[in-house]
Amino acid sequence: MLSPETSLARGAPVWPLFAKELREIISGRALWTLLLLACPLVGYSFFQAISLYGEASAAAANSPVLATGLSPLDGILVPTFGSFYVAVTLLFPFVAIRVLGEEKQSGALRLLVQLPYRTVTVVGVKLAAVFVAWLLCAIPVLSSVLIWRMMGGHLSPAEIATLLLGHLLYGLLIGAVALFAVSITESSATAAIVTLAFTIGSWVLDFTIAGRPGWLEWFASLSLTQVIRTFEQGLLSVSLVAGVVVAVCAFAALATVWLPSKQRFSVRPTDRDFVLCSSRRRPCG
Repeated sequence: MLSPETSLARGAPVWPLFAKELREIISGRALWTLLLLACPLVGYSFFQAISLYGEASAAAANSPVLATGLSPLDGILVPTFGSFYVAVTLLFPFVAIRVLGEEKQSGALRLLVQLPYRTVTVVGVKLAAVFVAWLLCAIPVLSSVLIWRMMGGHLSPAEIATLLLGHLLYGLLIGAVALFAVSITESSATAAIVTLAFTIGSWVLDFTIAGRPGWLEWFASLSLTQVIRTFEQGLLSVSLVAGVVVAVCAFAALATVWLPSKQRFSVRPTDRDFVLCSSRRRPCG
């Protein structure tokens, strides 16, 4: 027979919690700052890609061999999404950290975990809010794809879907790492440093040991940037998708496991002093 607490946790509606997370994301400055910086960055990359692609197309007009090597995926989509990738790598962690960091610093998380929701439900809702935040951040790059289509440019739905899936998985992975970083650190600033250590450390792996034989090649394959490489080639790898999903779930599970030990069962210094004084049966002063 289920306990009243368990049955209440199962029957509690999730939508109010999800709506609260969305309000906090939309009202935060991190999301709008990312959009403000991503719009000119993506726009410049898009129009620069159109200019270079147009020059290459003009040069290949009289050369069938060069024309076969031109592709909107390589010439337009990959450079445009590349600028979006830079914005997600450097700025999106701050958006994801806000989902959990503000509540942890203000003490609201201590009350949130006492509500009739399981910890896994709380972390899952926050990860879903990170997904919505990524969709909002992707508005500039999705707008560029629409503009290219309105200009008469050729687009392959399969290639666009594959590229979007790769960047979505990368964004969710960054969000899961950010949630894990917040759960193990005491402040949002420290969590940002830990998350950027993952992302920028991936760049270091690519620049230093990528392509080297032996165990270094396997270690370089753990880089977060390797997630997008296959999708940029228009290839859909089921094993890669499954691996990224497992990694996202693993980081979310680590955050789920860590939160109760840091919030529910933590004792503040004032509470600890009160307990010690009460055990000695003397007044505290």
